[in-house]
Amino acid sequence: MTHYESPDVEVQNLEPTSPLAASGNNEGFGSKPGTYDFLKPFILLLFAGLLTACHPDPATFAGTDGFTASLEAQKPQSRTSLSGASVLWSAGDTIAVYKAAEPAAQGEPFGLNAADDGSAEGRFSSEQHNDWTSSACYALYPARMDGGLTGTTLAVNLPAEQQYRKASFGPQASPAVARGAGDGKLAFSNLCGLLAVSVTAVEPIAEVRVTTLGAEALWGPGTVDMTYGDKPVLVMAAPADDAQKTLTLKVDENPVAGQIVTVGSTVNVTDGTFTGTPQDPWVFYFVVPSGSLAQGFLVSIVTADGKFMQQYAVASSANLIERSCCTEMPDVAFNNQAEVEIRTDVPNKAFYKDFLNEDGVGLSDYKTLTVTNRLSLSTETVYTRTNDAANHTAQNSFLIGNENDENGILLYPDGEPRYRMMYVNGGQSYTHGPSLMAEGRENFRKFVYGGGSYLASCAGSYVGSRGIIEAGTTTSNPAMMAYNGYIGLWPGLVDNTGLTNAYPDYVIPESSPLLQYDNFGGDFRVDSIKQWNGPYFSEYASVPGTEVLAYFDYPAYRCHNHPSIISYKPSPFCGRITLIGGHPEQYADGLEGADLMDALVKYSLDHVGIAKVKGILRNGELRAMTRPTSANDPAHAKVGDRQCHHFAFGLPAGARNIRVRLEVLEDFNVSLRLAQGTFAFADDAQYRVENGNRVKELSFDTLPSGTWYIGVQCEDTVTNDASSTYGISYSGKIAALNGAPYTIQVTWE
Repeated sequence: MTHYESPDVEVQNLEPTSPLAASGNNEGFGSKPGTYDFLKPFILLLFAGLLTACHPDPATFAGTDGFTASLEAQKPQSRTSLSGASVLWSAGDTIAVYKAAEPAAQGEPFGLNAADDGSAEGRFSSEQHNDWTSSACYALYPARMDGGLTGTTLAVNLPAEQQYRKASFGPQASPAVARGAGDGKLAFSNLCGLLAVSVTAVEPIAEVRVTTLGAEALWGPGTVDMTYGDKPVLVMAAPADDAQKTLTLKVDENPVAGQIVTVGSTVNVTDGTFTGTPQDPWVFYFVVPSGSLAQGFLVSIVTADGKFMQQYAVASSANLIERSCCTEMPDVAFNNQAEVEIRTDVPNKAFYKDFLNEDGVGLSDYKTLTVTNRLSLSTETVYTRTNDAANHTAQNSFLIGNENDENGILLYPDGEPRYRMMYVNGGQSYTHGPSLMAEGRENFRKFVYGGGSYLASCAGSYVGSRGIIEAGTTTSNPAMMAYNGYIGLWPGLVDNTGLTNAYPDYVIPESSPLLQYDNFGGDFRVDSIKQWNGPYFSEYASVPGTEVLAYFDYPAYRCHNHPSIISYKPSPFCGRITLIGGHPEQYADGLEGADLMDALVKYSLDHVGIAKVKGILRNGELRAMTRPTSANDPAHAKVGDRQCHHFAFGLPAGARNIRVRLEVLEDFNVSLRLAQGTFAFADDAQYRVENGNRVKELSFDTLPSGTWYIGVQCEDTVTNDASSTYGISYSGKIAALNGAPYTIQVTWE
């Protein structure tokens, strides 16, 4: 649609109270704004282009017969700034129509009558098929996305590129479907949601790209079951290849200066004081399949002259794209990163501790794991296994948060993982999953998607999956999944072996990466691993990228020759997810079961997520890292205990009098480090200031040109009494749990 019952409004004139001009409650890039009691004219334009197409000349369809089509109304209760938008049909719109009783390979085109340009209800007619209105039928907008109908399954092809449209999203970008009951009426429902990317820039932008950090496809073939209930669901085809994980918005093929962005005077920063007139953000809208982006995403911005910027969005359910809703990314000020090359092959090295043993409500009593002693790992255990009110309260205090630790022991203030890996014991998945509550399960996802590895046995493997396959079927029981509180870290379904007190062998395939750590006696076999009603993984291939680390050898039983251990790492930014059917954690030193557990832990530790930069610093820019967890602003969050924040800058040739300045704003010991060509962790830095002073500086007459990394690490941490009732009782520098605030700046001449 291109016509609205509102005046034409320029983005530059947005009032500060506009939900897109001033984002408030954001997490990562993507919190969804609440319902607003006012609607700016700009908001009424947000659906512009929802149902826009360039098809046959509308004069071709000048008849008065045919379908009468309406558009889906936005519910005032929906979490979207699109609420109440009035969307009108536009000249050139074309739909594809299919007779339900006579499905054809492709739909028949029906075009909007010219007289209905700008109407809320449009009449769509055909030169040959207007008699179809009296039959049950299905319809798709736009017709260009028609992939054909098979039975009641409609194929829809989403494009890899979308076109920018001012104050809206591009033409022919957002699909919608409808069903006709033989009364000549069609009520269309949207299939996708929106991502709004707000950018402040002083030069024309040529292209914006969104890349998911998960495994889902953002474009390509999908299907809709036209027998849907209340609302349709678009299911994208899997597996997605790498190209389908990136969606491109073309702003202009040949942009010229001043054509795209109108700005005020430049904002300057002098000694922390902002001066000048702020620029209004330019908003770019992507039409994105619902259910995507929750594992985080990257936004890449390219200007007309090739300048480049990339911004990272944290993994969060708040970033999940919902049908007919708009997920907003906070305003990004464009900083050219073209001269900065960020490495993506350096694993994160800065954590509070190596290993968390999550021995929570309903899980078995393995308070001490021998593997952590064998591998000399720094370890903590959350020991709240008894299923009673006191243990529930304690577990949630540790894993969800408390007054001294706003987002719990799993995460730092910016949502990054606080441990290298966590291990979840066996026990009762149907007790443990629900005990975590929605907030706890979300913290598990943040932990893994942010880069911490997840290793689990038996019950922990059930909880870490998407659900259990019902006996005798290939589907899960949704009610059982909800009851058990599955987290879906590995987004596949598992089987129940039904084996209790059994000891099957594990066969290690020659392709297993575990052989990097042990040869298991050279026979590719581990004998007699305890099995107590744990899972097996017959449907492992349903999740592309899943590795099989071992198979069951247990003849005459249903798990025989099926995987007993699987592993999955959806992106370099995520930690490794490894699920075990049995219990190798129980074996004492010197036994092959212990060797297997050692190898699994080593594999998890070696595959944590890659290090990430908080931002690219420009010459003279003062970056304030002062935000608490509750602000949902990880790009400006405080640094946690033993955590290292990273920044990068591109130093030009001939730069002189270079100064890197860190100011710690409260009583914390925070180190400053500098390295060229790699992240400035403690053991990689070339220059450093490590003392208790609140202000630290590194000064140089000159340095080689190129990419430099700054590392800012909080050295303060807590002391834990592991012998306490629940295994965790912190004392000492408790304030470090909520982070140390600081500013960082680099200058040169």
